[in-house]
Amino acid sequence: MVNADRDKIGSVVSNLLSNAVKYSPSGTDIDVRCEILDDYALVSITDDGIGIDKEDVDKLFNRYYRVGKHHTISGFGIGLYLSSEIIERHNGKIGVESEIGKGSTFYF
Repeated sequence: MVNADRDKIGSVVSNLLSNAVKYSPSGTDIDVRCEILDDYALVSITDDGIGIDKEDVDKLFNRYYRVGKHHTISGFGIGLYLSSEIIERHNGKIGVESEIGKGSTFYF
């Protein structure tokens, strides 16, 4: 059993899905998974989008941070920050694996 605030975790999932749609070409798949591991649940959202440069990955969860080249895509740079705050307040961890041109997987 996982104890969590359903509304807050729902906001995290919604934000990650929104980003996956926003940064992926139209018509590509987005994979959403929830795995039960030893003593926790692992939720992941994978897209076939533009990917994120390694130098940006460590900054993604900072307040107001936006990946440099893509300011033409709407947003304020607070969604991932708020998502990380929610997950950390649930004593969890949030992260990303990404490669330019191959997409990203966000997980918590």
